[in-house]
Amino acid sequence: MKKSHCIIPILALSALGFGETALADPTFIGVGGGWSNSPYKGYSSSYYPVPHIDYDNDTFFIDDLSAGVYVFNNDNQSLSIGARYLDNEFKPHDSNNRQLKRLDSRHATLLAEIEYSIDTNWGSFSSSIGADMLNKSNSILVNADYSVPFMLGNLIIVPTIGINWANNKHNNYYYGISHKESSRSGLRYYHANGSFTPYIEIGAQYALTEHLNLFGGMHVDKLTGDAANSPMVNKSTVTSFYMGVSYKF
Repeated sequence: MKKSHCIIPILALSALGFGETALADPTFIGVGGGWSNSPYKGYSSSYYPVPHIDYDNDTFFIDDLSAGVYVFNNDNQSLSIGARYLDNEFKPHDSNNRQLKRLDSRHATLLAEIEYSIDTNWGSFSSSIGADMLNKSNSILVNADYSVPFMLGNLIIVPTIGINWANNKHNNYYYGISHKESSRSGLRYYHANGSFTPYIEIGAQYALTEHLNLFGGMHVDKLTGDAANSPMVNKSTVTSFYMGVSYKF
């Protein structure tokens, strides 16, 4: 079963024996809002919309910002290939730091991704590898995570721990400073190597009615290595909160 790293993986609950509602592979459509700080200097915290689409017919899936098809899919294991929108970006005019205002923009991109996941009696494990499809950053990203859902009446809580690895091209695109940028901005030239980003997330969903649900959660990334040490960065901990409402079909 596919898992989202923003909206909790309700469909994964079926393999852990949590209720019959997950067995029907329902479709969820919803909307909400989120808040996040930024690691970049001079960036204000931002508010953003959170669309939620969760569709899975055991062959094809749409999972918020990702979509794909299953190569293999049974009751508790799956292997999928697809694409995911990576919303990392840097806009110089959004920073009030005079030096960062003189840097180049860094854009979001689309990742081609392959993911394996398995649900067990002890929780859900998943791992994925993704590569930049649009030649924006030439990123290669590797992820592994572990989550354990808990059901308390109409409330489902899903804590997750995980770690991402980004290659040097990803980090250099989003956190590096070229010689030309250094000359313009006065910041030192900086070439960023690959690094790990551990993270934690707590997601929740509460069933108001048979079809109407509230969802929300918190996600915390901890930048390390050359990403955290970039002259562009003054926060190594990036925190986001989100909440919204969804309808189950």
